[in-house]
Amino acid sequence: MSLRQRALLAMSGEDHSLGGRCLRAALTAAVPAYALGNALRSAYFATGVKRTYALGRPTMSVGNLTTGGTGKTPMVGWVVERLLKQGHRPCILLRGYRGGDEAIEHQQRWGGSVRVEPNPDRVVAAKTALEDDPSITCFVLDDGFQHRRAQRDLDLVLIDATNPWGYGHLLPRGLMREPKSAIKRADHVVVTRSDLVPPEGLKQIDRQVETVTGKPPIAHAEHTWVGLVDAAGEVHDLTILNAMNVMGVVGIGNPAAFEATLTEHSGQVLHCEAQPDHHGYTRKQLLRFMDLATTAGAQAIVTTEKDWVKWASLLEDESVGVPIYRSALAMRFRDGGEELAGLLGRLIRARSASE
Repeated sequence: MSLRQRALLAMSGEDHSLGGRCLRAALTAAVPAYALGNALRSAYFATGVKRTYALGRPTMSVGNLTTGGTGKTPMVGWVVERLLKQGHRPCILLRGYRGGDEAIEHQQRWGGSVRVEPNPDRVVAAKTALEDDPSITCFVLDDGFQHRRAQRDLDLVLIDATNPWGYGHLLPRGLMREPKSAIKRADHVVVTRSDLVPPEGLKQIDRQVETVTGKPPIAHAEHTWVGLVDAAGEVHDLTILNAMNVMGVVGIGNPAAFEATLTEHSGQVLHCEAQPDHHGYTRKQLLRFMDLATTAGAQAIVTTEKDWVKWASLLEDESVGVPIYRSALAMRFRDGGEELAGLLGRLIRARSASE
C-alpha cells in the first residue's frame, strides 16, 4: 500500500489501527497553521492588501475546493469545446504542476487550435499569450479558484459527488483546500460524478450547496469513458475490455472513481495500482508494473490520458508484452449543460460589448 493510500485511509477514518490513529492525530495537529495561513490570505484579498488583475480578455475559471480528482481537466475541455463552437479563440491558462501532465494533455487534445499557457502566475501567462497572439478572445483557467490574483467573469467550482467535502477537514487532515464557506465566492457550482451516488445523496449535496451559497448547483455532470486509446493512438470501443482480466495503474486525485469505472467495463480488475496525483513515473517503475501485470495474468493495463503523457516517452524504446490502454474521457451533463453553455456566450458578449 502506498503512502498516499495510507494517508487517505487515515483521513477518511477507515484506518482504526494504532498507526492510523497516530497519523490522524499528527495531521490534525497541523491543521491550525494551514487554516491560519488560508484565512490570512483570504483577508488580504478581501481588504485589497493583495491585488487582483484583469487578464485583458473575458475569463472563465474552473476550480474546486479539494485537492485533485473533481474533473477539472475534462470540464475545461467541455468549456473550450463550447467556446470554439461559438466562434471564440480561447487560451487555456494553468499552473503546469510538476511534470506538466495536464498542459501536455490539453496540447495533445487541441493541437494548434487552442493555445495552452502553463505558468504558476496566470496574470503573467495571460500577458505573454496576448503579446504573442492578440487574436485570443477569452481565457479559461484550469484549476483557477484559488488563484485569486486573476480576475474572472465566471467562476465555476466543481464538487465531486463521491467525496464532496474532502472528508470534512482542511488539509492536511482532510482534502479541503479551503473551508466549505469559500464556495460563496463562486458564481456557480457543478456537481461532478453525479452518477456514482444514489439520488438521495445527490439531493443532500444540493441542499448543502444551497445552504452555503443561497442557490442550488447549476448543473450535474458525469465523467464518461467514451473509448479506449492504445499505445499507437488507435481508438477502441469500451467493449473490448468486457471479457478481459485487467490491471489499472493511475496517479490521479480520485483513484477510487477510476477503479469503479474500470470494474464496470472489465471482466475482472485483478489489481489497481494507485500512485499520488501528478506522480512522476520512472522507466524502472513502469517495467515493474508490466511484470506485475504479466505475473497476475492481466490481459491489459488501463491508465488515464493524464498518466500516459508521462509513460509514452519512458516506454518508447521498450517492448511491452501487455497491451496498454488509456481511457478517453468526456464530461456529460445530466442537467444544466445547455444553461451553462448559454451562460458562457452571454458573459463573453456582455464583457466584449462593455470594452
